Amino acid sequence: MKTNIYEILFWIFLSISLFLLARYIVGDSPTEFTITISLIVTLMLKVWSISDRQIRSEMRFNALAKDFKEHVGHK
Repeated sequence: MKTNIYEILFWIFLSISLFLLARYIVGDSPTEFTITISLIVTLMLKVWSISDRQIRSEMRFNALAKDFKEHVGHK
């Protein structure tokens, strides 16, 4: 299984975001802007990861459909 860099970055940013959120709750507060930006970046990485996975699946399906059409057309 191939490791996707977006997945790795997602988990890193998720842990950073949770750490910042915990610091905000405890009282050693970073700004709300910092927490919001870290959560937005985390969500963007997850969306990119999902879209890359979907694009690869579509490419495999298109190749399979092309092979099937060629096989059926040569009979």
